[in-house]
Amino acid sequence: MMMNGGCRRAIDGNGMRSVCAVLCWFAGALRSVSAAPDDIEPVDPAAVQGEFNIDESNFDQWIFQGNGNAVNGKERMKTRLNLQLAEIDRLCGLTTDQKEKLQLAARGDTKRFFDEVEVVRQKFLAVRQDQNAFGQIWQDIQPLQRRVSIGLHGETSLFHKALRRTLNPDQMDRYQNLLDERRRYRYRASIEVALASIEHSVPLKHSQHEAIVKLLLDETPTPTIFGQYDQYLILHHLSKLGEERVKPLLDERQWKLMSTNFEQVRGIEQMLIQQGILPKVDAAKMEPLRNGPANALRPENVIREEVFLPNEEPQP
Repeated sequence: MMMNGGCRRAIDGNGMRSVCAVLCWFAGALRSVSAAPDDIEPVDPAAVQGEFNIDESNFDQWIFQGNGNAVNGKERMKTRLNLQLAEIDRLCGLTTDQKEKLQLAARGDTKRFFDEVEVVRQKFLAVRQDQNAFGQIWQDIQPLQRRVSIGLHGETSLFHKALRRTLNPDQMDRYQNLLDERRRYRYRASIEVALASIEHSVPLKHSQHEAIVKLLLDETPTPTIFGQYDQYLILHHLSKLGEERVKPLLDERQWKLMSTNFEQVRGIEQMLIQQGILPKVDAAKMEPLRNGPANALRPENVIREEVFLPNEEPQP
């Protein structure tokens, strides 16, 4: 079973096989089913392997997404950092020394990220013509995509660690309060979106809708990051609150339908933890945070890697 030579195509700049190649493959497959064993042309594995070719330009497009390449990606990161620093300065009144320390830490984050990008780029170049090995590269690409999406200077960064050490207590409180307010506002918006989706299968009265929104805001931790997994996180929270807190708000039929939704998120807890979305205080039992959701934002309540500034020793 061989592809028509005119239909052999490399994967184009968007990373998709040509439609022609796919159609030719299926046509060949159908012919082989009806052919006698002696009529089937043997496949040359080396020849088939040679058809797979990911254009090198795809790598930067995948990593930097809408920014297109590493140069544009770096410029956008620089712009985001400058905006973040300007906001912190406006809120906290940074000294020159504080600004320099934060800028130094941010440069460290950027260098570390682009060093990692180059390591993965070399892996990509080594497998871009090997279809069997190529799938493994996504394990390295996806974490880089996620960091570009949420920003390099978040909770696990050198910048954030420097921020905690550089700002005085009053400055840190002001900055933390701003973050708390913004995250809580966005969390409510995410809850509304998730409930709108849930209500396609579980219609709720207005009073029930509002009661569930309040329950989630009061009894679950405000996420530290937001993105494509928001709806799964909210369903996870509801499923953990479950019979004790959610069932009393619903009638029997609604609860049965809601339980079906909960089945969809069973088993994703570890993934949410690995993505840094689910706080570790909530991982085992999803105990309500009686002292308020803002506590979930504190460093001790969020799973993250420990990072150290250059020439620093880990603290005991």
